[in-house]
Amino acid sequence: MNRFLKLTKVKLPIIQAGMAGGITTPELVAAVANQGALGTIGAGYMKPEALQKVVQQVKQLTDQPFAVNLFATNLQASSDDLEPMQSELNTFRERLRIEPGSKQVQVHDYMQENLEVLLTEKVPIISTAFGILANEHIEKLKNNHVILIGMATNVEEAKQLEEAGYDIVVAQGSEAGGHRGTFYIDQYPDGCNIGLVSLLCAITEQVNIPVVATGGIICKEQMEGLLKLGAEAVQIGTRFLVAEEAGTAPSYKEAILNAKAEDTVITTFFSGRPARGIVNTFINELEQKQMTALPFPIQNDCTKDIRKAAKEQGDSAYQSLWAGQGVGQIRTEATVKDIIESFIK
Repeated sequence: MNRFLKLTKVKLPIIQAGMAGGITTPELVAAVANQGALGTIGAGYMKPEALQKVVQQVKQLTDQPFAVNLFATNLQASSDDLEPMQSELNTFRERLRIEPGSKQVQVHDYMQENLEVLLTEKVPIISTAFGILANEHIEKLKNNHVILIGMATNVEEAKQLEEAGYDIVVAQGSEAGGHRGTFYIDQYPDGCNIGLVSLLCAITEQVNIPVVATGGIICKEQMEGLLKLGAEAVQIGTRFLVAEEAGTAPSYKEAILNAKAEDTVITTFFSGRPARGIVNTFINELEQKQMTALPFPIQNDCTKDIRKAAKEQGDSAYQSLWAGQGVGQIRTEATVKDIIESFIK
C-alpha cells in the first residue's frame, strides 16, 4: 500500500498546499478533505485564537483528516532601521491613498501557543516550512501521534528532516509558487533552485520516508509521471488558488487566469524571503531601483498594509500574486470537486 495514504489516512495521493494569508478558508480545506485528499490550513502568520477558530470550523465541515502548516522558524523580530525601504514603499502607499509606513516594526512569534492549540484540537497532521521544529516540539507531537510533513528544496534538507523524526518529506521544486521551504537563505539568497524532476529523483534515492512532489503541478499527466518517478503523492498549490472555495481575492484570481508561464519571477520584496509570484508594478519598480529587501519577517510586516489595501481596492499591481510556473495553463475558476476530479479521472 502507498505509505503516504497509510500514514495520513486519506484516500487520494494529493495534498492541497498550506498557503498562508487567508487563502485556505475552512471551506477550501474541508472540501479537499471531503473529496479524499489532504486539505491544509496555512497557519504561518496566524495567531492562536484565529487558528483555533479555523480548525474548529474545518471540523464542523468534515470528519476527514486534514493538516495545518506552520513556519518552523522564529518570527520574533523588531527593527527601527527601516530606511530607505519605507521611503520607497511610501510611494506605493500614496498611490493607494493610505498612511505612510511605520518607523518601527515589531513581529511576534506564536509557535509555542499554536502548537498547543493543535494538540488541544487533536489535529492529526502538521506540515512545516523554512526549517525543522525544535526537538522538544517534535517529541511532544510524536508522543501525541501527530504525523509530521516537512518541505525540502535539496537532498541535505530532506535528510535532516528524516533524521529529526519527520514522517514524510515534500520535494519542493523551483517551479513552486510562493515561498519555498529553503532552510538557509543566507546560503541560497533566491532559495535553492533545483527543478522538481531532478530534486525528486535525488531525494527518493537518499531518504527512506515517503516523498511528496510539488512545484508547478497543474494536470493529471504531471501527477502520473511524478508518481512513476517515485513520489507517493503530489502537493498542489496554484491550481487551488482559483478554487471557488478559496479565499483568493478576485483581482488575484483574475491575474492568475490571465498569466502566462513566463510571467512568474522570484522576489524578496514582499516578505524578505524568496518567493515565486506573477510580476507586477510593485516588483518591477523596486527591481529597477535596485533596492535590497529587509530581512524576513521585517519586510513582510512593512509591506502588509500595502498588500491589504491593494487587495481591498482590487488592484493587483501591489499585491503578492504568488503562483507557480504552471500558472499559464490555468484558465478557469472551478470547484474543489472539479479540480480534484481533473487529477483522478
